[in-house]
Formats: sequence, C-alpha cells, structure tokens
Amino acid sequence: MDVDLLRPGTVPISPDTILWFEFLLDPNLLKKHLSKPNPEPSPCVLIEEFLSVDTKNASNSKPASERIVDVDNPPSPPATTPSTIQFTRKQLALKILALKVASTLHWNLDIFETKLPPQIQQQLMQDLVYMATDAAFDVPPQEIPPELLAKPQVQFALTLYHRWILRFPVKAALYAKSTKMHYILMPGMQPDNGYNPLNQNFEKILHMTEAARIQSIRFLEDILSQYEQPLGKPRKDPKKIKVPVMEAFVHLTEDCNDMNHDWEAGDVVISQYELAMQIHYDFCYNYFFYAQHDFAKKHILGCRENSNKLEKDISFYYNSYKEMPWGNFHYASMEKDDILGYIRALNLGSEVLNEEPSLLQKLQESIANHYTGIIAVLQADNLTREIPMIHRQVVELDIQGSASSGAFTVARDLLSRVSALNAVRYALEGGIPSTHPEFLNKFKTVGIKFFDLLFWALAPVLMSDLSENDWNNLRMFFLHLATSQCRVPIDRIDEYLKKHVGENADKIRKKLISDEYLNKILNDPINSDDENMDIPRELLTDEWESPDFDLKTVPELEMGRLKKRLIEASTADDVRMCLVKLAMMSPSSPLWKINPSWKPAGELANALVALPRGFLQDFVYIVSGAARARAEAGCARTALTLLSVLESETRNELGGGTDPALYRLCRLLTWEVLLLQVNVMLSEWPHHRLNLTALANKCKACIAAATSADGIVPRPQIIEACWICLVNACEWDNVTHTGGPGEAAAALGAACFELQRGKGTRKFPRVLWDYALSVFIITSNAPVKRNASGMPSHSREASNAAAEARSSFNLFLASLREPLAISVMFSLLAKIHNLLIDDNSLELVVEYTSLWPASISNLNSYNVKYVLESLTDLLERSLKLYPYNTSWLRLYGDVEMACSRWGAALRRYLCALAANSWHFAKRAPDEGSIARRAARCCQALGAPTQAAALCQLPDEPDYTTAFKCLAEKTGNAADSMDAYYGSLWDGTLLEVAVALHARRGEGGRRSRAVKAAGALELNANNSEDIQREAAATRRARLLRALTNEYVA
Repeated sequence: MDVDLLRPGTVPISPDTILWFEFLLDPNLLKKHLSKPNPEPSPCVLIEEFLSVDTKNASNSKPASERIVDVDNPPSPPATTPSTIQFTRKQLALKILALKVASTLHWNLDIFETKLPPQIQQQLMQDLVYMATDAAFDVPPQEIPPELLAKPQVQFALTLYHRWILRFPVKAALYAKSTKMHYILMPGMQPDNGYNPLNQNFEKILHMTEAARIQSIRFLEDILSQYEQPLGKPRKDPKKIKVPVMEAFVHLTEDCNDMNHDWEAGDVVISQYELAMQIHYDFCYNYFFYAQHDFAKKHILGCRENSNKLEKDISFYYNSYKEMPWGNFHYASMEKDDILGYIRALNLGSEVLNEEPSLLQKLQESIANHYTGIIAVLQADNLTREIPMIHRQVVELDIQGSASSGAFTVARDLLSRVSALNAVRYALEGGIPSTHPEFLNKFKTVGIKFFDLLFWALAPVLMSDLSENDWNNLRMFFLHLATSQCRVPIDRIDEYLKKHVGENADKIRKKLISDEYLNKILNDPINSDDENMDIPRELLTDEWESPDFDLKTVPELEMGRLKKRLIEASTADDVRMCLVKLAMMSPSSPLWKINPSWKPAGELANALVALPRGFLQDFVYIVSGAARARAEAGCARTALTLLSVLESETRNELGGGTDPALYRLCRLLTWEVLLLQVNVMLSEWPHHRLNLTALANKCKACIAAATSADGIVPRPQIIEACWICLVNACEWDNVTHTGGPGEAAAALGAACFELQRGKGTRKFPRVLWDYALSVFIITSNAPVKRNASGMPSHSREASNAAAEARSSFNLFLASLREPLAISVMFSLLAKIHNLLIDDNSLELVVEYTSLWPASISNLNSYNVKYVLESLTDLLERSLKLYPYNTSWLRLYGDVEMACSRWGAALRRYLCALAANSWHFAKRAPDEGSIARRAARCCQALGAPTQAAALCQLPDEPDYTTAFKCLAEKTGNAADSMDAYYGSLWDGTLLEVAVALHARRGEGGRRSRAVKAAGALELNANNSEDIQREAAATRRARLLRALTNEYVA
C-alpha cells in the first residue's frame, strides 16, 4: 500500500494508493494498516511522511517555517503570556495522525531515535506537548503553571520530552563514533538525513538539547520525587499512570476548530515503578556519557530497585506475563542486560549482583590504577584465556609508551614480564616467534634474562591441565625459538625448568622438546658458539705479508710508488715530500713531465721552463698544474690555497735578488692568485670572506700593469676579471678604460657611477648600449658574397664570431653580483626588447629603462630571441642570489609572458605580489599593473572567472575585461568558477554574475552569487573603513587561493 500525502494531481494514481485525508474519513483505516504483521509503509515512515509534508509543500503551509524555534538559544525565561503558534487545519490533522502512529509504538524513544531523523524527533516531541497542553506551548518554558502540570497528560508529555532531551546528545555522539560520515556528497548519493554533523538542523537540535539539559534534569528529578517514597516510610500502593493510546487523539471535525482529545480513552496503564525505572535508566545513560559516575551509580541502583518492585506487581499490569516482560513493556524500553551492563561498568557487580568481576574488568581496573596487579591478572588469563589478545597487546604498548615518556613510574622489569606473559598466551594460541617481531626484539634488547622470564611466565601454565593441542602449540613455539637467530641458551632449558617448575622439570621438558630434537639442536653447527671458534692470526690483523719472508727493496718499485703518490697528491706538502724523496733517488729527471694533465695556466708554463732544472721548477710546475685542474673542476678555493703556497715559496726564493726569470714568475703567480680570488668571490658570493677593498686595489694595480713598459703584462682573462671585480665591489669612480679586455664591465661601471652620483636623470653613456647592440646583431643580414663561379659564399667565420660574442657577453652577465649593476643591465636588455617588438602589451617593465636611447636604427638587423635568452639567464642567476627582489620577479613574469608561457608568467606575478605585500597582508605598490597582466594570463589559461576576480585589483577596476570574462563559458575545471565568488567585493561584478547565471538558468551558481553579494560587510551603506576591510580580506583570500593553485 502506498500513502500519498501530497495534493492529488492530474496523473492517475494506483488503486492501492491511499491519500492522507482518507485516514480522517475512516478512523479504522489507520488502525487496520498498523495491525498488519509487517505494514508497508512502516509506522516510522508514516510519522516521517506526516510531519515532513509541510516541509515538502512549504508554499502551502507558511506557518511551518515559524514552527521551528531558534534552538541555538537556551530556553527562554517564563513569560506572563505563553506564545502560541497557529497551525492550519491540515497541519493539525497531520500531527494528530503522526501522534496516533507514535502511540502504537508505546512511545518508545529507542525506536524514535533509531528510525526517525532528528528534526522529526524534535517535532514529534513538541507536537505531543502542544496537544497535551491544549496549544498552550510546544517548547516547555522554565516555569510551568502548577495547575497545568497537575494534568496527567501534560505530565506524561513533558516527561517524555525531557527524557528525549537527556538522551539525544548521547545518541548523537554514539552515532558519530560508529558511523563513517560522508563529508563529500558524491553525484547520485542520497544525503544522510540522520545524525549528520553537516546537517544544519542537526547542529541546532544538538545545541538546544545540550543547553536545556539542566532544565530537563530538574524536571525529571521533581517527577521522581513525586512517585518515589522516602526511606523509612511505609510502602504505599503504587500509583497508576495512564498512557495515551491511539483513541486518545481525536481528529478535527468540519463543525469544530478546537481540539477535544479524549485523554481517558483506552485502558493502558503503567505502574509508577515502571516510569521511575525508565527515568532512572535515562539519568544513568546521560550521566555515564558525561563521566559523572557517582550520579550514574545512584540512578542505576534506583533503576534496579524500581525493577525489583515492579517485578512483584507484574501480574497486575501485564496479565499474560508471570515474569518481567523485557522488551514488551507498555512504556519502558530498556532490557535487563542493559541494566546489568551498567552495573558492571560502574564496578557495582560484586556488591549488587554478588558476582566476581571478570578478568577483563580486572584488567581495566588495573589500567585505571596505573597497572597495579596487572601481573596477577595476566597470569590468571593465561590459564583461562578470557581476555582477547588485542587487549593484552594494547596494555603492553601502553606500558612501553608510559615508561618511555615518564608519564608515571613503573617497576623496572614490569614491561619485560608483561611481554613474557603475552608471549606465553601467544604461544598457547598457536603463534610462532617469527610472526611476533616484538617478542624477538625483547630477546635482542633484554638478552638471556628474557629467556628466564619466559620460563617464569610459562611455569603456571606447564603445571596446569593442558590439552594435547596446547602441548602441540607450545612444542612448536619452542622448536621455532630454538632454531631462530636469537641465540637462545637452549642447552640450559633443564636448569630454567628446574628453577621455576621444580621436581617435574624433566618430565615437562620431554613434553616440550624430546631428547632427540634437543640433541639435534645442540649438535647443529649453525648453533655453535662463534666466540670459541679458532680463527687464524693472519685474518685478525691488517698485515697481509708473510711473516718469515725477507722483503727485498727494489729501487724501481719504490720510485714507481712515489710517482704514483705524487700524481695522487692533493696538497702542496704532499707534493713537496714526494719531490724530496724522488730527487734523492733520481735528481736529474724532470718530474713535472710525469703527468701530462699538469698544465699551468697562462704564461706560467713558459716562465717555468726558463727556470734552471731543480726542485723549484718541479714543485711550481706540478702544484700550479694541480691548481689549474682544481679551478677548472669548480674548486676555486682549493686552487687558491695551492697557488698561495707557490706565491709565498717563490717570493722567499727571490728574496732581495734580481733574477729576471724568478721575478717574472712571481709577477705571473701574483696575477693568477688574483684571478682565483676573484673567482672565489663570485662563486661564494656573498659569503666569500674576502676583503673587497683590498681586492679592488689589487685589481686596479693589475689593470695599470697592463700598460707597463717592462713587458710583463697579465693575460686578458685576468684583466677582464679585474674589471668585473671592480663592478661588483662598487669601485666605479676614478677608473678609466683605455681599450682591451673588460670593455663591457668598464662601460657598466661608468653607467653605475653616473647613476650613483645623481646624474641618473640624464641618459646613460652610449658605450654599453652600442656594445650590447653589437652582440645581438644578425649576421645573415650582411651582403651575400659570391665566388668566381657565381655561387653564394656563406661567411662561416662571421656567424661563429657572433656566437662567440654572445657567449662572451652571457658569461659577463653571469659574473654580475652587485644589485645595482644587475638592475642597470636588466634595464638595458628590457629597453632593447621593448624597442624591437614595439608592442605595449608585451613591454618589459623595470626601473631605469627611460635612461637609455629611445630608438634603434634598422630594427630588422637584431634578433629579439637572443635578447630574451640573455635576459632569462641573468634573471635565473640573480633571483637565486636575491629571491625577494619584487622588481626582478615582476620582470621575470613579463619575460615569460613575452614568450607566451602563461602559467610560468602568472606564477612569477603572484610571487612578486606575495613578496611585496607580506604574503598579501597589505597592498603592493604596483599591484594594479601586475593584476592586469595576471588577468591576461588567466584568460590565456582558460580561467575567465579568476581573470574577472583579478580585474578588481586596480584602482579603477577593468570592467570591460571582467564583464567579458564573466560572460565566457569554460569547461576548464581549474577555473573553479563560482568558488571564487566569495573573493569578489565589487558589487557591480556580483550583480553581473547574478544576472548572467539567471539568464543561463544556472540556479545553484546564481544562489552562490546572491549569497556573496548579500554579505553584510559589502553593504554600500557601510562606512569606508568597513568596506575597505572587507575588500582587503577578500583580496587576500583571492590571491592566496591563486598562489596555492599556481605556485605551491
């Protein structure tokens, strides 16, 4: 049978379908349906349908929205005139039908709480109060008039209502623990309308019940005081309490709008003992949940006392039962086992039930008392095996954790004894050591003492009455243990058994391990003692030469060994020692020719060849060659150490003499040391630990020496390194470049000097500008030369020269470390790029670009690709040194955007904004211009909603782009669309979003946009401070969300 509660429509319905008002026309129809063995729909489904029809037809029942009071607030104080809620006749009829069905379930809260949603439970309880009080109120106030409370039906309804208040928080908590909650609603999955924390109504009901708990406790205690007799007074006849039945609820008629319920209908009555028993049980249920165990004990004893009293009069109230009809009471819903369970849980079993607590209870008591008596409990359990093994393992882990953390002090060997007792239980259940890693770890940490503890724990079990299966399990356990890698002293098993078992040790040992198996184990070589093994003396020493063999010294072998050590030498002292020994054995041979990889840098090789044959020539040649190899491998600091030793050696050798060859060598070594010092400064910047002022003075002297007349000049690489050092050391003044290497560095230093002394308002010198342009010129645009036969002759030398020039220029850029010098080069390259592309939307923005020339002649002769490559390489290196330079981060984003790498560009822009605003805690100075470019990147990535949100950031919002983006439909899931509406603060954009979604028929997205626009802080009438704070909050939320998506 189907029950249709909605208004009949034009579609034909099934003949078996019953409309809701047919229950009103035929009073016996509902009773006939519920009397079936398995009615379909069930009573609880009917109650839910009757009470939820107003929610389904909200347009036809306006008062239904006013029906649910604000449950977030505590119960209101008593009012002089209780407020009543007016219901339509249809609503009242449906409520009466629901109460009729509930009465057939004997007002069983267990059934209601299990099968009805929380909102329906609350509505059913309030409807019963509403009907019983003749529409006086539905939510009981704190003070109820005595004349109203004296009515039996009012007292019954209020008692049931307050019992539900006490039980609901407990049921909700237990449901949350026992059920996995679906925090993500999957497509096609029905939402849970039960105790779901994501349900807003459930949260309100839970808060209301928790707030009203004290009021309910007071009311129910007053009810108990009315029915329970004080101690010492004679026993009176129990009061009879009438339970409302189906006939008590009378339907409305067409002639009368008032409710005239017949509360005297029916003959179902209960004893006061049954009511008190149920109330006591609910008190215990609530107090036990809130860990108020003293109150819980008091009420569970009261519950048992009333149960005993009811049992004496059971035949009067339940004629067909001679014993307590647990589960079939007219009112009470608990079971006998529930009462006994609470008695045992509250440690009242021994004094109330006269029963010995189980081993599991004793285990829990021992845990509560810091493991007092835990050994005796585990020993007893090894004989009875009542406690599940998992509980014992948890206890062992808890003791281990408590001992290691120092939570409380335990006996030193308590953990080892518990582990041994658990191992015995594990063995009796058929376990083997290899599957119990914790057991094997104990042998490794405790040692042989744990073997003694194992027999101590096993002794009571061995002397008990074990079955054949138990002996087989123990036998298998010990065989695995004896053959394991734990080095168990199995040969002392008889000794341990005699210690712990006594006279029966020999008999028990043969049951555990027979003599045959024991002898096999003891004679197995694998189990032999390694400490007593005879090992030859030669294997215990590091000397592998035969003891009685006369070693003959062979000069050739000794010289070869020394040459090998010389090649492998890593310090100047090792080289010196090897050279001294080799010079004694072969003084005439040039040792620097041994290794062809020894190649001194620059002109050192020629200067060394001019030296007379001897120790100094070999020493300087070998050490300088080794230094060059270290420098080329990137170990500039090690190479500098080697050359510094050579420099001091040659200076000591020269002394005050005038040997021209030695003087030339000293000058060359000094400049090579200077080159290595510059390389160390560049490789270890800014933690190079060098004196930049002294290093800059040496570089100036080296540059001056390039024009000296003595014919000893530094090589071009050293001069260029000196200019680079001066640029990075901020030594830009009083240095003039007269030609030769270092042209770019000298021109950059001059530009930095002009900018530093306040002449930055003028144009930079053109030397650096012309030099950079010459690097990026395209050689293929030159006139094509032809040979005698008329065929074109391509100038390969010209293209190679251009590539070498670009490579040299990029190496110069890679050597820049000073921030101002780097910024000047950024401005130069950005200016060249902007002039070559001539596109405002792709211009690179950085400071100082206005100080360079405003035009380039013959634009087609230059390759902008080379400019971007050099700029990208310089940005990569510079941002590793100064990662929070916001101007450079912005420039990097512009470069990525010019290369159409939209995702990388957006990432750089967000990094620039984050670094310049304390992770979006404040507004960045150039936020507007960066936001426009970031919005363009979002458009290119297919995220128009993100682009529209970014259009709010400029001082004047870019409505044109924003409207275009909002109107665009995208299938890109990364756009997140309406998820960003919470980050919009511009009212115009929100209004456009609402209108667009309404036009497309997207109701869900429109509602989200309406909700975002309706935020109180975005009201146009708010003060500027409130509007500014709301915009700042949403701005930070937007930028952080984008950063998490594109940067993190």
